[in-house]
Amino acid sequence: MEKMIPIIMDQHFNRLGLIDNYISFIWTARYYTCGDFVLTVDVNEQTKEWFKKDYYVMRDDDDHVGVIEKVEIEVREDSQEIVTVSGRFLSSLLGRRIIADQTQLNTTVSHGIYTLIQNNAIMPLLSARQIPGLKIGNATFTERLQVQYTGQNLLETIEEICETYGIGFKTILSENNEMIFQLYKGEDRSYAQTSNPYVVFSDHAGNLLSSKYSEDYTSTISDVLVAGEGEGIERKKLWVGKANNTGLERYEYFHDRRDLSTNNGEISEKDYQKQLKETGLEAITEVTTVFEGTVDFRSVEYKKDVFLGDICVTEYTGWGIGINGRLVEVIESMSETGEYSINPTFGL
Repeated sequence: MEKMIPIIMDQHFNRLGLIDNYISFIWTARYYTCGDFVLTVDVNEQTKEWFKKDYYVMRDDDDHVGVIEKVEIEVREDSQEIVTVSGRFLSSLLGRRIIADQTQLNTTVSHGIYTLIQNNAIMPLLSARQIPGLKIGNATFTERLQVQYTGQNLLETIEEICETYGIGFKTILSENNEMIFQLYKGEDRSYAQTSNPYVVFSDHAGNLLSSKYSEDYTSTISDVLVAGEGEGIERKKLWVGKANNTGLERYEYFHDRRDLSTNNGEISEKDYQKQLKETGLEAITEVTTVFEGTVDFRSVEYKKDVFLGDICVTEYTGWGIGINGRLVEVIESMSETGEYSINPTFGL
């Protein structure tokens, strides 16, 4: 792996220069949520000019762009001055907006997400809320979304929808410096399909160098009681679950969604029940199964043979454990000596 080279840009995406000497650089891409970065260098006149809030960090070998959100300066015992800048990727800008007005969605998942962004960040009623230069891609996913939102954080809402439907998102920078929000789905490269070459990480294949497998039941929610409008015994409620769970297999949760309204009968009872069901499904959290590992990407090359969001086979034959896991997170890091490491996380 060639050295990761961070490039600094100002608030208008003008390239100020690159940083080829640094102490450490960590670049974390995520499928369902916004990625982030951390860059640490020695303090000098250049870094004083370049490391500012809402300046940007990019790489020529990656389509993500980081937004500087935090600047820390440290003086060590040996009088060495270092500066660390960190932040999240471009999609984090959506986290600066809320869903300001009651929004009814009865459409495809992709059109619903695009509508939320359009109404709250691109063409909002209040022009001051507009995020300059933000555009929307045209990927289409046909899963249906019937739900109502009022007041939620825009980015968090998008993350919840995407995780519910297995869709990834990112915001890239076009050649003319427009920020393009994109939805996408990873490819299936597991044994469950025959269209793509298999991608397998295992101790048997010799490309799984270390591994950590976990099943976490502590945050499990299997059945949700969604409570909508109304008071007392007249309050509208609906149980929502993905299976017929009984006994100890049932993990219940009360989801207060009094903000969901029929608008005095404007929304039919049938449609309102569908909205309650949709918001209940978003609240369900199944067993968190994670397979983390240090893998050898010499036989399987990241960004060539496998990409963020792809479904791969991950197995450790010594434990008899194997999953078809989606590549939901990739942490790339490099030290000042050029030591490169890549750590993937596979989820269900």
